[in-house]
Amino acid sequence: IHSHTLQANLITSIVGSFFGINCIFSFAGVGRFAKSKGLSKIFFIIILRVINFFNTFQRESKFRYKFNTKRAIYIFQNQNDIDFIKKEVSEIKSSNIRLIHGSGIPNIYISNTNKYKKNSPWLKSFKTEKNKISKKITFVYCARLLKEKGILIFIELSKIYPENKFLVFGSIDSSTRDSLTMNDLNFYKKNCLNITFMNNIKDPLLSIKNNPSILVVPSFYGEGFPRGVVEANTLSMPVISSKDAAERIPLKNIVYESKSNDIKSYIECINKIIKDYKNNNLSKKLEYARIQAINNFSEELIVKKTLKIYKSLKFKKNKSYLLTKDKKKLNNWVSQ
Repeated sequence: IHSHTLQANLITSIVGSFFGINCIFSFAGVGRFAKSKGLSKIFFIIILRVINFFNTFQRESKFRYKFNTKRAIYIFQNQNDIDFIKKEVSEIKSSNIRLIHGSGIPNIYISNTNKYKKNSPWLKSFKTEKNKISKKITFVYCARLLKEKGILIFIELSKIYPENKFLVFGSIDSSTRDSLTMNDLNFYKKNCLNITFMNNIKDPLLSIKNNPSILVVPSFYGEGFPRGVVEANTLSMPVISSKDAAERIPLKNIVYESKSNDIKSYIECINKIIKDYKNNNLSKKLEYARIQAINNFSEELIVKKTLKIYKSLKFKKNKSYLLTKDKKKLNNWVSQ
């Protein structure tokens, strides 16, 4: 069983223990819990320990369990989360932990990278743009409309740059109080005329025209692995990221990092991008980021790493109580 998210991982660990099934647990990110204090952090650590407890036992018969520490693998998307787990939940063995960066860049981005490289305004000479590029910039936000994701910072930036376009790809999340409400959305639509709320669109960055664009990732907590960053990299689009989100990206030098995650810091990043463009330094950075993204974070590479984990779990050798009642049927299923 390969499960994702905390609640599913908890249920999977119990079921896997009862049936003696090998399990893989993916964690999208523990940044919010790692930075939290008090009961929420304690509760999170307890849940992880409960998951690990069930993963160390395997049912052999109706009333018999055996100790098996090799039945489960834990996948995390960045090294920061792994360091946190090793420190706070030392019961989880390092040999059972794997690092896989997110779900990978979809091939549609990689197949379009040369076209976007050819048409990207950021890669054209500054002299041909006649110093007007700062007024043409389109700023892009791709996330749920959560305050923790930095939507209010993005809206504040739109007020500082009224001549620029601001695109918001994302929706209201009614499951949390941290989300903007429909009343909030209607207010901003009425009072921030340079913002366009696009709701959820598949592969939103591919829908942006050839205007110079900047992806802004103003999250207040660490993502597991912010895939939008490397998707933007493949399209030769500069990225400004909060410090919290940048910590989850292995190659920090592919983004412009907002050190203090406030308006002033984001303005400094914007000015730095424009300065690098004027000095013909931006194209080198974007090309480096593009190559690194394609070589290290493609969906194909992520799939290969995941399949390698599947193959490392030699589940045929695990004698689970219920599954091995009909060995012939089980072996046929395995061979298929």
